[in-house]
Amino acid sequence: MEIISLVIGFALGVVVVALAIEVGMKKTSKVEPTSKEAKSWNISEISNPRIMAEYLGDDVELPKGSKVIVNQYKDKSMFAGIDVKEHAGVKGNIIIGDDRVLILAGPIKKDEVGFWTVEKEIVEKLNSDFKNLWDEATEMEPEEKKR
Repeated sequence: MEIISLVIGFALGVVVVALAIEVGMKKTSKVEPTSKEAKSWNISEISNPRIMAEYLGDDVELPKGSKVIVNQYKDKSMFAGIDVKEHAGVKGNIIIGDDRVLILAGPIKKDEVGFWTVEKEIVEKLNSDFKNLWDEATEMEPEEKKR
């Protein structure tokens, strides 16, 4: 009888350990993605926005306090009350925040497709690129800002 109990106990132990391993493997921590597609977005979602625009459409509302480096734009009146500079070397359309970046597939205009990223290295690199371009850029004339 003792041998039967020993065999049953051993078999039960093996089954319990196998189940514990299986359950443990299923509960591995899921890593959240650092990037996601953006079909609909709003600049006001970004704290302290810094905008690098190869082309800035006229249907975008720029929040007060934004810093903008622009290559081409349609309407200068959108820059009223905004700290803006021009730089012919701006390539791409990117909106940089303190903790995330929106990279657009086309010009900065309403509902342009792009993607958000919170990847620390990318955010830091684009903030550095913005600072370098900002230092090189030329200020827009004050009368141009007021139009």
